[in-house]
Amino acid sequence: MKPDLLIMDSILDILPSGMIFMEADGSILKINQKARDTLGLSPSVQASDLNQKMPDYLIPLVKLIEQATQDIQRAEISLTLPARPEESTLGFSLKFLHSDDTQAPLKIFTFSDITQVQKDQLAMEKIKDELNQSKKLASIGTMIAGVAHEMNNPLTGISMSTSLLKMNLERLKTLPQVQEHPKVSDSIEKGLLEIQKIARASEKAAVLVNDLLAYSKPTQLVLVALPLQAVVSDIVNALKSHPHFSQFGIEIQGQTPHMVRCDRIKLEQVFYNLVKNACDATDGKGQVTIFFSEAKDPKDGSLQVTTHVKDNGPGIDKTVMNQIFDPFFTTKGHSGVGLGLSICYRTMEQHGGLLSVDSVKWQGTEFKITLPVCVEPVYLN
Repeated sequence: MKPDLLIMDSILDILPSGMIFMEADGSILKINQKARDTLGLSPSVQASDLNQKMPDYLIPLVKLIEQATQDIQRAEISLTLPARPEESTLGFSLKFLHSDDTQAPLKIFTFSDITQVQKDQLAMEKIKDELNQSKKLASIGTMIAGVAHEMNNPLTGISMSTSLLKMNLERLKTLPQVQEHPKVSDSIEKGLLEIQKIARASEKAAVLVNDLLAYSKPTQLVLVALPLQAVVSDIVNALKSHPHFSQFGIEIQGQTPHMVRCDRIKLEQVFYNLVKNACDATDGKGQVTIFFSEAKDPKDGSLQVTTHVKDNGPGIDKTVMNQIFDPFFTTKGHSGVGLGLSICYRTMEQHGGLLSVDSVKWQGTEFKITLPVCVEPVYLN
């Protein structure tokens, strides 16, 4: 080989990007060392070896280069490379190099493995979404705390007034003068019915105010290190005995050996809300499957365990997926207040964990309760 060609080969082999040179007839002219490394080829593999026998997993890549008819500035291709459990993504560009010596241009394919870059970007986007959600909930919590306190006083007045009015009307109804006039007695009965409606409405408003206060000022958790498997099993057994879920299926698949620090009562409330939502979405006749997985926290590398709560319901429309943890957002119409999932989200934040969701319309919904793994069983005040 000529000295200038040797120099060129050396330069190509130290480049940080993979490069493949292909001639017009589809034969590979040159492949540099970075390309071999990225594509899982032996360092001794030459272009001539590939022309004689191309590995099956590289055929889509070679076909892409061969069939290209013009420059490609920036694109991606997914390949299943050797010794990798999942698909790799290659970011590439393709350039046609025209020479005075030949009429047919040379194709230069330059690429890099961007699989990890994509994973990092997704992780960063997820972290940003979590931060935005936390900020949004915190600001709304501050606002509704004041509103809830202001609502308490008039609601208390309404409740006292309706009780007093009901007592007076019932006393009036027993008077002989009133019983002698059926029309007056009927009017009193109608008045008592209306008072009963007012009382129910004020009670419902009082419950809403309490929920608002619970959301805006979460109670202090009592965190104890407990085996997650036992906690979830106890919660599921309690839910199965609840009359609301008499026709609803709840099943645990698999086991987890990990311990977590949790407030057992608050965690039960989270599970109850998630299972109840699934039950309501399937008219009480669906199924929830609970299973576990573990992974490292992308922020600090610590171990996390996730409890998956997956139903076979109608799923959540993608147009509202970003709103389901927002306060007062509900898909249940007038029957829902829209605070359940918001409170669950806040509860998991207090645990140092996360509540997230995956759903496809008509294919069910999967909520994920992620908690840090507790190495030593220590009681926390």
